[in-house]
Amino acid sequence: MKNQSKKIILTIIDGLGLRKEIQGNAYAQASHPTFDLLFENYPNAVLEASGEFVGLPKGQIGNSEVGHLNIGAGRVVYTGLSLINNAIETNKFDDNEALNLIIDDSIKNKRTLHLMGLLSDGGVHSLDKHLFEILKLANKKGLKDVSIHIFGDGRDVKPQSIKSSLKTLEELSAKFNYPISSISGRFYAMDRDQIFERNELALEAILGKSTNTYLNLAEYIDNQYQNKIYDEFIYPAQNKNGLFLKNNDNVLFFNFRPDRARQLSHLLLNSDLYQYGPKHQIKINLFASLMKYEGIKSLVAFEEMKITNPIGEVISKNHLSQLRLAETQKYAHVTFFMDGGQEILYPNEKRILVDSIKAKSFADYPQMSAKEITDALLNNIEKFDFVIMNYANPDMVGHTGNLKATIQAIEFLDAQFKRIYDYVQQNQNEVTW
Repeated sequence: MKNQSKKIILTIIDGLGLRKEIQGNAYAQASHPTFDLLFENYPNAVLEASGEFVGLPKGQIGNSEVGHLNIGAGRVVYTGLSLINNAIETNKFDDNEALNLIIDDSIKNKRTLHLMGLLSDGGVHSLDKHLFEILKLANKKGLKDVSIHIFGDGRDVKPQSIKSSLKTLEELSAKFNYPISSISGRFYAMDRDQIFERNELALEAILGKSTNTYLNLAEYIDNQYQNKIYDEFIYPAQNKNGLFLKNNDNVLFFNFRPDRARQLSHLLLNSDLYQYGPKHQIKINLFASLMKYEGIKSLVAFEEMKITNPIGEVISKNHLSQLRLAETQKYAHVTFFMDGGQEILYPNEKRILVDSIKAKSFADYPQMSAKEITDALLNNIEKFDFVIMNYANPDMVGHTGNLKATIQAIEFLDAQFKRIYDYVQQNQNEVTW
């Protein structure tokens, strides 16, 4: 690599996949002459991006985080989901040091343990059975005061799917007398765009300060559905008979993926991670997370697989310059996840963050910030040896479930690829794409 003479552009099209079926297939229904040209005239291969091929359990859908980890590592990376599932399957979960420490402290000092996270069987940010196992462990050890705070998914799974997981949760809740004290859609609880006003609404329900209440959670969800508000956007509400977070309580966040857990964690801990100061100050005794949340001080139950020589380190060791380029939605992916789950800025590395449009639904803005990303690439490519960049459109617009908008997103991206292709053609001796 020291003799590398041509610049390299590694472009990741987040959320774009290939399948034969036409129905519901935005790529198949879109017009994409530039993609067609590339497939027809240049070497290409189709890779598996899910299951055991990327370190996930067999049959488990892939996701952006896992994809970038594997690309950056250049090998299969076994992630949090696999590590935690393996601990359950080998009967080692109940022996976990961090889990036992926070439960034992809650028992010894008569503190309430608050369990919060995404209630989902999607396995992208969390897995419902992890919560179920924690509840069983707490009960087995004799902990009386446990409060559950759940977030609706509807993004990595079907929009109205929370009730399948809720059925089991309510059975355990009734059996152990552990109340489900609050609910919030992930749009609020798991915002990652530093729109802290959303997180604050979820936190108010966790603290028992929300004006939105319920007695019967299933009925509350039904009422939301009747108003066309689905799992992702469930408005934060608190149980009238809930057990709410107070000073000196303990908290366990059961999301294993960090990126959408960090802002709410910041509010809970008033950390140094963001400049935003929480509206409601709370003093937590112990804070634990299933996996490490970068920038958040916590008891970590499961450590990630350590990745040596990720792509950025290799580029840096060979004295080459590199650019990381993405919009807000995927900035962590081309930096933190691409670098093996570590926050590090290498010598001769520059990062360009293009602001994402602040939208409730990207279906309204299928172009997102793709043009601005392309502009940034073409304005900076001559300064760098290696570029790692991400286009978020197919992923973020596809998540809305709006087929028409996703088709528009792909067609807009195709036009951006035409701009890059034209540049590369004009500079064939200098750039490899």
